[in-house]
Amino acid sequence: MEKIKQRCEIDDSYKWDLSKIYSSNDEIKSDLNRVLLLTEELCSYEGHLLTSSTNLLDAINKYYEVMRLIDKLVVYANMKHHEDMSINSNLALVKRIDSVCDKVFSDISFFTPELLKSDYSLIDSYMKENEELKKYYFVLKDTFRTKEHTLTKEIETLLASLGEIFRNPSDTFDMIDDVDMKFSNIKDSSSNVVELNNSNYSKYIESTDRRVRHDAFYSMYNSYDSLKNTISSTYKGNLKVDSFLAHTRKYDSPMQMSLDDDNISVGLYNKLIDTVNKRIDLLHDYMSVRKNILGLDEMHMYDLHVPLIKDINKNYTYFEAKQLIIEALKPLGDSYIKDLTNLFNSKCIDVYNNKNKRSGAYSWGSYDTLPYVLLNFEGSFNDVSTIAHELGHCMHSFYSNKNKEYHDASYPIFLAEIASTVNEILLNRYCYLNAKDKNEKLYYLNNLMEHIRTTLYRQTQFAEFEKIVHTKTFNDEVLTCDDLCNIYYDLNKKYYGDSVVSDDIIKLEWARIPHFYNSFYVYKYATGISIACRIASDILNNKENAVANYMKFLSSGGCDYPLEILKSVGIDIENDSTIDDALDMFGEALNEFKKLIK
Repeated sequence: MEKIKQRCEIDDSYKWDLSKIYSSNDEIKSDLNRVLLLTEELCSYEGHLLTSSTNLLDAINKYYEVMRLIDKLVVYANMKHHEDMSINSNLALVKRIDSVCDKVFSDISFFTPELLKSDYSLIDSYMKENEELKKYYFVLKDTFRTKEHTLTKEIETLLASLGEIFRNPSDTFDMIDDVDMKFSNIKDSSSNVVELNNSNYSKYIESTDRRVRHDAFYSMYNSYDSLKNTISSTYKGNLKVDSFLAHTRKYDSPMQMSLDDDNISVGLYNKLIDTVNKRIDLLHDYMSVRKNILGLDEMHMYDLHVPLIKDINKNYTYFEAKQLIIEALKPLGDSYIKDLTNLFNSKCIDVYNNKNKRSGAYSWGSYDTLPYVLLNFEGSFNDVSTIAHELGHCMHSFYSNKNKEYHDASYPIFLAEIASTVNEILLNRYCYLNAKDKNEKLYYLNNLMEHIRTTLYRQTQFAEFEKIVHTKTFNDEVLTCDDLCNIYYDLNKKYYGDSVVSDDIIKLEWARIPHFYNSFYVYKYATGISIACRIASDILNNKENAVANYMKFLSSGGCDYPLEILKSVGIDIENDSTIDDALDMFGEALNEFKKLIK
């Protein structure tokens, strides 16, 4: 039976080195103490924040010094915990730092309400008087933009003190999903017993052996079915938190509250759903093609992931994956490739799965660290694409941190999935152009279609689910576990059409989506791939200034609102055809696939 390795059994060359962030507990303790000291100093400005431009500047400087240290501590503690989530001492450190953060956020909760007691004209006059204050122009402007949703000092202090309670649904789901959830064993195509888990599930759901993918599908979903009431209660807790905060902060909906962080209108969210729904026939067409190629009388949900072109699916070593990615991203220029290569060689990537390691993949880091990457690399082309994806995040962070001061360096969430997806599209295009035969070309066309299906269509399906369940909760409608399942099941049937049997158990898919605990995040994957398709097309077609504009985008951090940053590089997704153009790319790939498959 294939066993999952313990972390100590993984070669150190494939592990990240977190000692570059903190090499001892004494260093952690020192920074925690410094956070508390700086917080105390910052609190001394309470009641005096706006008495002079000097006070305002000093307080803002102190505020960002506290936030910068907290970022570093949070990043380290959580990444250390994610190496092996069964180690209680690492979880204790996360909780300890979370507790300090909650205290800090509670103590300094006076800051924004006191700032907003003034009129912006006073802030403007202070910036004219004190040149150094001007560097905070955008953050001050943005703070006053949300003035009507900022509450009194007392209420802000109360909300800040409830941070651990508000995080409880997400923390609970993480422990259920990453530690407590156990799938039943399955047999692979050679009848070897396999210990199925979230990390290797993708390998078996893509199996060309239909019995294997059927067994993997039901092994996983039966496990979620056994805990569906617990997960339902947990998720409804998350919905209630968002509903409470939206009501409290005087938003029209949790969606508006969430989108307002990036200054995005509800109209864009609805435009995404409407545009995808109007062109859902393309997805139905693709499902029909898939069914015919697989030669199935009935195509089930567990048949959606198997590659249509079987002969090209190879297993990559990690070294091969690195070399392929570097070659594929060369259109981004020598400087990008040099910086990317340095990152590969900086012990910032944790490559392989081990027992109790956090599932999935991510890029994370702070302003004072290099970006880090967590992987669970199994060797498929999708795993190679995941590396390219996460490195896109890394390079976005690297260039933003390099070119912007701390307060302007963190790019808004709305922009977060663009650079990662540009890398995936460039990787796919490189492999397609260098394909050795028709089968390879078909494989990469299928891969591109799957990428757009799972990122644009599927994430929009998720976004539509979130819109429905959050709206019902906000309007005080009771949602049972069955309600959540039925809402999801009806959406699944709509998106996949008559060519696919929506197996009854797929109604539980909502229960395994961790991003639902970061509400209204998933739509950003769909808008992100739409924007990335535009950027990648411009680069590959050698459009004038395409690479320069992209590097400008990567270096912009959060110096302006996301839609303004995009407009500065020629993209206006609210008003142009960016989303439709991405769907056109899907349609063109599908038509080319049909021609070649004949």
